[in-house]
Amino acid sequence: MNPGFEICKWIVIILSIYSAPIMVWMIITTLAGLAKPRELKPGGAVERRFAVLICARNEESVIGNLIDSLKKQEYRNFHVFVVADNCTDHTARVAEKYGATVFERFNEKKKGKGYALHFGINKLLSGYADAYDSVCVFDADNLAAPSFLTEMNRALNSGADVALGYRDTKNIHDSWVSEVYSIYWLMLQRFYYTSRHTLGFSSMVGGTGFAFKLSALGEDGWTTYSLTEDVEFSIQQILKGHKIVPARKAVFYDEQPAEYGVSVKQRFRWMVGGMQCIPLYFKKIMREVFHGNLKALDLAWYIFFIPATGLALPLNVASILMMFLMPGFRAFAGPVVLALSLFNFGLGLLVAFLTLKLEARKIRPMLRGIVLYPIFLLTMMFIALGALFRPRTEWIPIEHQSKYRIEDVDIG
Repeated sequence: MNPGFEICKWIVIILSIYSAPIMVWMIITTLAGLAKPRELKPGGAVERRFAVLICARNEESVIGNLIDSLKKQEYRNFHVFVVADNCTDHTARVAEKYGATVFERFNEKKKGKGYALHFGINKLLSGYADAYDSVCVFDADNLAAPSFLTEMNRALNSGADVALGYRDTKNIHDSWVSEVYSIYWLMLQRFYYTSRHTLGFSSMVGGTGFAFKLSALGEDGWTTYSLTEDVEFSIQQILKGHKIVPARKAVFYDEQPAEYGVSVKQRFRWMVGGMQCIPLYFKKIMREVFHGNLKALDLAWYIFFIPATGLALPLNVASILMMFLMPGFRAFAGPVVLALSLFNFGLGLLVAFLTLKLEARKIRPMLRGIVLYPIFLLTMMFIALGALFRPRTEWIPIEHQSKYRIEDVDIG
């Protein structure tokens, strides 16, 4: 037998044993996204006191527009706080001009949003604990629809400890990259966050546009230090038995990268941060799984899916090589590989199309994004593989320049 064939065969067997159960679980949970989204349970009429916390590093060009959109909220029981994190521009001055309370932080050794949130929330707990019972987190480049806090209040009153808003894109048509990102976030809304709520599992927060009760935190306040503080916070909350729900009517707008290179840097950070969480929480998650906690089981499949995304690349390469090395099959290998490639490309197109249809979006303006969406998913495998074998743990900020105001986006 050809030794190359044998090597490829064992690579396929080993990686399939790891990846196949994860993919089966992901497919099953994803299918729940085809169902009508489950409404949040009606709750009490408590008017929560929100501390809106914005972490900003050199965001003088966009932070004013976010605070301006918050001033136009239907809900009035809140105040805006800004952590000006290692800023060398006028972010703090602009935020104060718009009426925010600013906490300035300078620490070049501990860089990243997790550290900024730890700093900001500790400030809230030490100086404003009696004034607020809930926190809403935004990135400086966001914009909040007028009903955002009203819907977040409703979500937290439904029995949730944490609620994530509905992320839309404010710069959809800046480039093909921003169009693809828009589809990607809509896909997560529908086929991850909403589908898990439909199945009775916990959702996960997505970096920004989320709120939580202060009581959901422990005595130490905010304690996440990986590159993906959102994933780490979600894991902590689910392990505590807390409920994370999607507030689909709490719409906010996020600026997406318009350049491919920036997109790669951002997604690399996501992958590295997700993998950082595996050794930190693996034992705790598996302990809950062995106690029959289905929400922890879903969480386990999620953290295992991150390296599986990278391992999908050598799995596919080994599978292709095995077909070409298989005795008696070489003549058919080329057409089979082409057919499988076209199938995967078509599947990516279908996911993008279904996402837009289910989320009631117009198809024609998004044709470029739909066509390029499968390529975006393909590059995820390369990025995840790089993060798996050459992780870079330094936090790199993403520059934001979009001048969109809340009046400039479609809030319908």
